[in-house]
Amino acid sequence: MSGEEFILLVNDDRDVTKTLRDFLRGEGYGVEVARSGAEGLRRIREGAVALVLLNLALPDVKGAAVMRDAQQLDAPPEFIVITEQAALDAVIDAIEGGAVGYLPKPVDLARLGRIVRRVFERRRLLRENTRLQVELRGRLAESEALVEISSTVSSTLDIREALRRICRALARLLGADTAAAYLHDLGTDQLLPTAAYHVPKEYLTVLAAAPLPLSEQGFHASVWTERRPVWSDDVARDPRFSHEMFRSFRHQSGLILPLLIEDRVAGGFYIVWWTARRRFEERELRMLDHVCEQVGLLLRNASLYEEAERNRHRLEVLNEVSRQLAAVHDTDEVLTLIVNQAARLVKAEAAGLRLLEGDDLVVGARTESAAPLMIRPRIKLGESLTGKVVAGGETSTGFAGSWACRSRAAGGCSAR
Repeated sequence: MSGEEFILLVNDDRDVTKTLRDFLRGEGYGVEVARSGAEGLRRIREGAVALVLLNLALPDVKGAAVMRDAQQLDAPPEFIVITEQAALDAVIDAIEGGAVGYLPKPVDLARLGRIVRRVFERRRLLRENTRLQVELRGRLAESEALVEISSTVSSTLDIREALRRICRALARLLGADTAAAYLHDLGTDQLLPTAAYHVPKEYLTVLAAAPLPLSEQGFHASVWTERRPVWSDDVARDPRFSHEMFRSFRHQSGLILPLLIEDRVAGGFYIVWWTARRRFEERELRMLDHVCEQVGLLLRNASLYEEAERNRHRLEVLNEVSRQLAAVHDTDEVLTLIVNQAARLVKAEAAGLRLLEGDDLVVGARTESAAPLMIRPRIKLGESLTGKVVAGGETSTGFAGSWACRSRAAGGCSAR
């Protein structure tokens, strides 16, 4: 017998029923008995009946009526008709009812055994075919998602748009409700929300501004050290999902996918099922590892492109500065040119330069936007950020992107 399916004997003849039951159980099949057509139909509707051995001459209804009613079910069983009627009308009833066999009494048990084996083998093959079709559809969906993700990775360096498309592909592939992508910020060591797909409107504003502290999460070691996806089908009760975000926006299941570039954390995906309990097989997780590798490649290429663009920008600015310096002879003009081009080079909002006169630093040049920041025309060494840098002798970075550089003999420059 395959699975939980069994054979149902619908027959009011106790002697025949006992003989058939003992024989079929001896062959390894599960067997149950119904003494009337009504009882037989009830058992058939309950499911798990693979084969019915049906007596056409039942005390309450005709066996042909039982077969016709059973054929209306979504998954009807097979029928073998057993009757004492050797007449043609019994054979016709069996054929019209969709029976797979017809056995007159006394039943030839050897022939019955052969028919039953064929029935169960055919049903096994049908189940296997159905399973393969479902698996094939799943693999096809996986392939389509992977093609979409691969196409995104190779067609754009717009990180936000690429991650949004990948979130959509992941949600569709996994049957998820929502997907979000986070990128790692080195300065704060947080995962910052970057792109998302299908976030409920009531959560959108808050989630878009809700970073995740990287090292404080209960899944930190598994995701970022062991580089393994982490999932839970009961997020609210899972101690690994301890951050306030997971508690504030209640959802049933969640999946975290790590994004790494070589040995450093680059970001991650968080996939959400609001009400469904979602579990994962190892095969699915391996496939998702492959997806994350592709996305890591996208992030790496985007990073290299940004670096190349910065280098190109620097070269353009330096070439422009060199060209302009060659044409300028007035000291004030030279200093103003240097300050403006330095601000352009580092994309600063304001920049200024102080020159060293004895123990004082005097404003030599500044951008117009730096005037509110450099109100004092003269400061002592050690005062303010620029004064401390010149006194200390090392380039420094400060808050809000400000920086200062030092040339002890001449003075210092600052930008914000």
